[in-house]
Amino acid sequence: MPNATMKKLIGVGNRGDRKQLLKSLTKLGCVEVTECNYDALERSQINDSEYDEITLKLARLDFAKEFIKEQKVVINSLIKKKVFDIKLEKPNLLEQKPEIDYEDFCNCKDWEYQVFDKISALEQMKSELVENKSKLSKAKNLLAQVSVYKDLNCKFTDFCGTKHSEAILGQIPKSKAEQAKEIENSFPDSVIEIFGDGQFVAIAVLCLRESSEEILSKLADLEFVQNNLNINEIPRVKISDLEIEIKQLEFEINHIAEVVAKDYITNEFDSKCKLLQDFYNVEMQKLQTQKLMVETKSSFMFESWYPVSCEETIVKSLEDSPLALYFYTREPLEEEVPPTYTMNNGLVTSYESVTNMFSVPNYKEIDPNPFVTFFFILFFGVMISDAGYGLLMALGAGIMLAIKKPRKHEMSLVKIIFAGGISTIFWGILFGGYFGIDADVINGWFGLPAGTKSWYWFSPLQTPTMMLALSLGLGIFQMLVGMAINAYSLFKNKKPFDAIFGVFSWYVLLLGLGLFAMEGFLFKGNIAMKYTGIAMLAVGLLGLMVAGGLHKKGVKIVSGAFGNLYSIINFFSDLLSYTRLFGLGLATGVIAMVFNQIAMVMIQILPIVGYLVAIFLLLVGHLFNIAINTLGAYVHNSRLQFVEFFGKFYEGGGRLFVPLGSSMKNYNFTLEPAMDTKSKNKKAVNK
Repeated sequence: MPNATMKKLIGVGNRGDRKQLLKSLTKLGCVEVTECNYDALERSQINDSEYDEITLKLARLDFAKEFIKEQKVVINSLIKKKVFDIKLEKPNLLEQKPEIDYEDFCNCKDWEYQVFDKISALEQMKSELVENKSKLSKAKNLLAQVSVYKDLNCKFTDFCGTKHSEAILGQIPKSKAEQAKEIENSFPDSVIEIFGDGQFVAIAVLCLRESSEEILSKLADLEFVQNNLNINEIPRVKISDLEIEIKQLEFEINHIAEVVAKDYITNEFDSKCKLLQDFYNVEMQKLQTQKLMVETKSSFMFESWYPVSCEETIVKSLEDSPLALYFYTREPLEEEVPPTYTMNNGLVTSYESVTNMFSVPNYKEIDPNPFVTFFFILFFGVMISDAGYGLLMALGAGIMLAIKKPRKHEMSLVKIIFAGGISTIFWGILFGGYFGIDADVINGWFGLPAGTKSWYWFSPLQTPTMMLALSLGLGIFQMLVGMAINAYSLFKNKKPFDAIFGVFSWYVLLLGLGLFAMEGFLFKGNIAMKYTGIAMLAVGLLGLMVAGGLHKKGVKIVSGAFGNLYSIINFFSDLLSYTRLFGLGLATGVIAMVFNQIAMVMIQILPIVGYLVAIFLLLVGHLFNIAINTLGAYVHNSRLQFVEFFGKFYEGGGRLFVPLGSSMKNYNFTLEPAMDTKSKNKKAVNK
C-alpha cells in the first residue's frame, strides 16, 4: 500500500489570531506545521517568559511523578514492617485510556493551581526529607563512632594530657587487643586500658610525653585510629542523645511518607497530573511550531502538511472560523519531501513500530508495513510452534485488548503478541505441539497406535530436516517477495532494464537451480529437466552480469558485471539466516519437553508432595518458556525483516508525520483526529 498522499497548506493571517489558529489545528489533529523559509520575512519569535513557565511546570510535574514513585517504595516497605497501617490506592492497569473533550482539556488551567499548590508542598517535603536524611546519616555515623567508647566514664574533652604526660584515646580491631596490651610491658611508666566488646574496641593510653611518639608508632602497626571527637559529654550520655535524635529523624522521615501515601498516591491526583502533563506538552508543541513561522509587524505566515483524506475537514474548519486568514493548498513540489503518514488498518498499524525501529519509510516508496505484518506473523508462529503456548498468548493479549479497547496506534506490542499467538496456534497444530507433550503420548490418549501422524503434518523434534527445509523455504519466499517489490519500484521509477536484469534474473537463476537439483535428487535421468535447468542457470547468471554493467562506462562495465556475481554469495548467506526459524522452533519444544520430564521425575520420587512440586514446576517452567521464546521470536523476527527482507528493496530515511496535538501520551480526545476516523473522503483521495 502506498503512503498517504500529502498536500501542503499555506496561510497568512493576523498575528493576533495566531494562537487561536494553533488551537484549531491542534483540535483537528491532522496538520503538521513545517519550517517556513522566506528570506524577506523574519522568523517568528516566541515569548521567552511563556516558554520558561511551561518548561518549569513540566519539570515540576515530572518531579512530582518521580518523588511519589520513590516514596511508594518506602511506603510499601513501611507497610510490610507494620510501621503504619495504610492501604494505597492501586491504579487499574486494565482501565481504558481516559478520554476528554477538547474544550475540557483546554480548561484544565482553571484548576491547575490546586495541583501546583500540592506540588509546592511536595517540594517542601522533598527539601525537608533531604535535610533530615543528611542529619540522620551524620547522627548514625557519629553514633557508630561514639559507641566504641560507651564504657568510658569521662567526657571526651576531659581526656587530655598534662605538662609531662600524654593521654591517648582511640580504637583498634578487637583481634589486635592482646598485642596492644603487650606494649605496656615495654614502657613501665605507661598505663594501657582496653574496653568494649564490639568489632572495634577502645584503647586509652596514659604515658610520659617523651614516650608518646614511640607508643603511637607501635599502635599504628595495630591499625590504631586516634579519637578526634571533641564532645563535651560522657559517651553513654551522648549515645542516648543520639538515639533519641535518630528516632525523631526517622519519625519525621516516615511522617513525610505517610502524608504522601494519604494525600498524593491517589488516582485523582495522578490523573490530574497526567492531564496537565499532556496539556503543557501540547502547549510546548504549539510554541515550537510558532518558531517555524515567519512574520511581519501585523501578520504571520505558515506552511504545513496534511493527508489528502483530511482536506475537506481542514478546509471547512478554516473557512468556517472567524479568523482573518487567507490560505490555499497545493501539491508537493519536486524538490520537497513531505513527511510520511501510513494509512493502514489496525492490525498493520501495530507493526509500524517494528519498521520504524529500522527507519521510517520514505514518502515516495512503497509502504513495507503490510508485508512486514504478514511475514512477522508467519515467522512468529514458526519460532514458537506450540499450540498450547499460542492459546495462552492469544487469550492473555486478547482479554487485555477487549478490556482496554485501545485506539489504532495504541498497545502495539500487545496486538503483536495477540496476532503472534494466533499464528502459533496454527503452526502448533501443524507440528503437533501442545505444551511440549510427545505426539505418541497424545496418540495414547485417543487410543491411536504409536507413530500415528494423521492429525498433524510433522514434528520438528522427530524430523528436524523437514523443519530446516521449511525454514529455508520460507526464507526464499520472503526474499523473492522483497525482490518483487523492488522490481515494482524500479518499473514505477521508469527503470525497466534494472528490474528485468537485476531482479528477474534472480528468478530465472533460482528456478534453474531448482530444476537442476530436482533432476539430481528426484527425477534422475530426466535430460530435459537437467539441461533446461542448466540453460536457466546460464541465462540468470548472464542477466546478473548485464545488471552489474548497467549505468557504467569503460572498464567499469566488466568489473561491475563480474562483481555483481558476488551477490550470489550474499543471497545464500542471507538464506542461511533463516535457520534461526529452525533453531527457535526446536528450542521451544525441547525446553517444554525438559520441564515435562522433570515434573514426571518429581511425581515418581515424591509420592504425594511430588504432584504439588510438579504443578509448580510446570507453571513456572512453561511461563518462563513462553516469556523467553516470545522475546526471542520478537527480536529474531525483527532482525530477519531488517536485514534479509529490507535489504532487497527498502530505502527508508523518511520522516514521520507529527501533527499538532500528537504529543499527548496519557489522554485521548473524545473525538478522534480527522485522519483516524473510519470515514475517509474518497473524493479528496481521487483529486
